[in-house]
Amino acid sequence: MTIARKLTKIGLDVSGDEIPDSSYNAAIKLLLDALGCAIAGYATPGISGLNEQICEWGGKEEASLFLSRKKVPLPNAAFVNGAMIHALDFDDVYVPGNSLHLSSTLVPVVLGIAEKTGASGKDMLAALIIGIEISGQLGIAERDRRRSGAFLPSSLLNGFGAIISAARMFKMSAEECINALGINYAQIAGNRQALLDMTLTKRLQPAFAGRSAIWAVELAKRGITGSERIFEGDAGYCQAYLNGDNFNLEDFSLDLNKLQVENVSIKRYPSCGACHNVQIAAERLIKEEKLTPDEIERVEIFNCGPGGLAGHPFSPGRNPQVDAQFSVIWAVAHTLVRGPATLADYSNDRIANDQEVIAFCPKITFSNAPDNLPSKPPLPPDFPKGYLAYQGLIIYTKDGRRLQRAQSPAQTFAVPKDSFEQTVLKFKQCVEFSGLEDKICTDTIINTINDLRSEKSIITLIRQLQICC
Repeated sequence: MTIARKLTKIGLDVSGDEIPDSSYNAAIKLLLDALGCAIAGYATPGISGLNEQICEWGGKEEASLFLSRKKVPLPNAAFVNGAMIHALDFDDVYVPGNSLHLSSTLVPVVLGIAEKTGASGKDMLAALIIGIEISGQLGIAERDRRRSGAFLPSSLLNGFGAIISAARMFKMSAEECINALGINYAQIAGNRQALLDMTLTKRLQPAFAGRSAIWAVELAKRGITGSERIFEGDAGYCQAYLNGDNFNLEDFSLDLNKLQVENVSIKRYPSCGACHNVQIAAERLIKEEKLTPDEIERVEIFNCGPGGLAGHPFSPGRNPQVDAQFSVIWAVAHTLVRGPATLADYSNDRIANDQEVIAFCPKITFSNAPDNLPSKPPLPPDFPKGYLAYQGLIIYTKDGRRLQRAQSPAQTFAVPKDSFEQTVLKFKQCVEFSGLEDKICTDTIINTINDLRSEKSIITLIRQLQICC
């Protein structure tokens, strides 16, 4: 049996009735979070141009663009809607599976197909859960294998889960699904250069994966064949992206009592997850010490640079929003000068024009971790062992004090029991940030999503999201 065939069997054989309530509840939370992120991302740089281009191309009216009454071909809707979700880097992250941004690919795919086919809310949620399971298992399988840091896991792996989701919703045969996986493999791509150069392309990359998955599924339904040995073949995924470190069939199985969807984390800040731990540590320090910026002589950040995704000097370039999202120095400077950064703070104008925060940034440098860090916290289920390591900051005050706080990723990305209530609050903050409060029936959307398992069709939700011309 090939890995593609085993993943197809895992994804298509389980029924929606077998999935536990806890997993449906987790999927409802992720759907609400993704739509909140999309609403917040609607007016961000790059998204309006994307909407305009897709609408100019036009085509068959199959699926709705979020916050619009316009319908476009299904792959184009998945692309635009995915970019909106990921625009502010505020969307969920699956840390155990190589920190995949799953919902920005999978939610637009399952919502678009549900709109096209008239699928029930329960069937759509089941497809979302299983798609997350497939991509999540692939992320875990490759986590400890040899992979170049240049590749972007979300762009490479999300499409495979989206294929399984789509195959369930379109009621495709196993052979059609396997062909779609092969067609998808022929298209996958994704690297970090757009991020490293701080460009708007970064926010499009999970969206490319969703678009390509829809292409693959529709072509497979038309009889186009694709490779089956997409993971273990001589030019397969493991050879191309993992330096020949092959997966094993035993890496993949389905445990209905331990589905990946329940360990997907909701992000706290609209910034790279690599910044979060130090942001939280800085937030705690300021609150507990009641420290003012004028008292600070200098700051050292440990275990978060130099280098990596966010450990570089800060300077607002042509895309200040992206520069700040991927700068732990800016995140800490803003926390110490202004307080924790909100959605509104991550705007081009505020970032570029806040001279006090910019002037504070040179006070922040990188250092080695101190010896007196606290004992390591317990590790959440399936989290990589490296996520126990503390990150944090040391503040040296002008009156000679040395103040230190640390935060472990295992603490930051653990999924709390009250996470739905926190997600509701975040959703409302996203709507408020969008400036569309008078057009969006916030509580109605929250209630509809919460009751989605009982909905015979998701059209009600789609209509509630169609609020702009």
